[in-house]
Amino acid sequence: MGLTTEYIEGQTPLDEDKKGLRIPSITTQKELDEFEQLNIEKATQWTLGKKLNAEHLFSQKNY
Repeated sequence: MGLTTEYIEGQTPLDEDKKGLRIPSITTQKELDEFEQLNIEKATQWTLGKKLNAEHLFSQKNY
């Protein structure tokens, strides 16, 4: 008698892909998508708060 899990739409299990994740609580593709979207939103907010010029944008230095 094994445990069977039913997934609804958007809950694709990550299986092999999960091995490389740094957040062990993420178990489905939908959770991963939501986490990535949140990071994109945070990066956008961070970028909008910076005064970036061409020297910063086209440099390999870390600012």
